[in-house]
Amino acid sequence: MQYIGDRISIKELDGGELSIVIVAFKNKTKNLFLFLWFFAWTISGIIVFTQYFSLTDENTKIAIIVWLGFWAYFEYKIFKAIMWRYYGVEKIKLRDNKLQYKKEVAGKGKIKSFDFDFIKDLKLVPKKEDSFFETVNNSYWSVVGEKISFDYYGKEIKFAMQITEKEAEELLKILKRKLK
Repeated sequence: MQYIGDRISIKELDGGELSIVIVAFKNKTKNLFLFLWFFAWTISGIIVFTQYFSLTDENTKIAIIVWLGFWAYFEYKIFKAIMWRYYGVEKIKLRDNKLQYKKEVAGKGKIKSFDFDFIKDLKLVPKKEDSFFETVNNSYWSVVGEKISFDYYGKEIKFAMQITEKEAEELLKILKRKLK
């Protein structure tokens, strides 16, 4: 078994198969604050929802419904981030001329399979230093920030979330060597 950093493990299996596991980045302090944010957000939504039934003004009721729509969206996003931080794993297997990718949370996820012959332009995702979106993608509450991508039938496929640049470069070398 080979390791790249603290979160990436690589194992050569029988028959030339390669298995790569990338564990989600975890920080106990940030997990605590993420959970507290989720808890406060949940309580605020429940309070606003219960107040809806005591309102008589139709315009205020509509405003509450709109607010609850935004609340529900962010409730889902925060919950998804918490689940990823506690139970998230990216699994990549290279076998039988296919790259199989699974973004798994608590043992659940869908395997996506890509034929080697149609994988083009395997590369690092370009980093935009001064970009607002780059900052958001690298934030702890985001479940994005992929560092490696390739073209598959004209569609960009990304993986290796929130790993360091050095880890991404080492992983890319291993993948390129195996795909040839």
